[in-house]
Amino acid sequence: MKKFTSFLAGVLTSALLISLPVSALASSGKLTLEVAPIQIQVNGEAFRPVDVNGNAVMVFTYNGTTYAPLRALAEAYGLEVGYDAARNMVTVGQPLSDQWSVSELPVTHYGNERVFRLTYAGPLSWEAFQSQWKAADVESIKAALEQAAADLQKNAPDAGITAYFYYGDYSLGTVVARGGNFGADLSPARALIK
Repeated sequence: MKKFTSFLAGVLTSALLISLPVSALASSGKLTLEVAPIQIQVNGEAFRPVDVNGNAVMVFTYNGTTYAPLRALAEAYGLEVGYDAARNMVTVGQPLSDQWSVSELPVTHYGNERVFRLTYAGPLSWEAFQSQWKAADVESIKAALEQAAADLQKNAPDAGITAYFYYGDYSLGTVVARGGNFGADLSPARALIK
């Protein structure tokens, strides 16, 4: 969160403010604005925010607050943005690959099998990790873990991959990759994180 706060402060200080007159406030509570675009610099370079379809998005100021598209700015800083429509919640954080350390386990008599241990190495305490896990969409977690197994399999395309993932010594589950098939078992995490 500290990184994100610094990021927002940087955006606000680097924005070149241009006037923004308010044209009308309808009785429906909708606000109509005439906006003049604000230029943004991210890490000293000009930045043009776009939406998920690649369309330019304006950044503007209203009542002393600068409004900018969260996804575009977060991704400019290498953060992943997710959206859970059921909970109407946006999540911003480090990419999964930056939060897990990977080590290959020595295995004998498994043929073409490679076994890995993925251990959480991100900034969250166990309590914060549990809270984030509870708030996350389980299908998104499974998809991210299956992607991690697919990434491991890229280095050994003919091998089967089994990866056990942990928070410290707490087992959270298993993810496997065999050919083009992937699967994640989150049963241990479900038992630990309630």
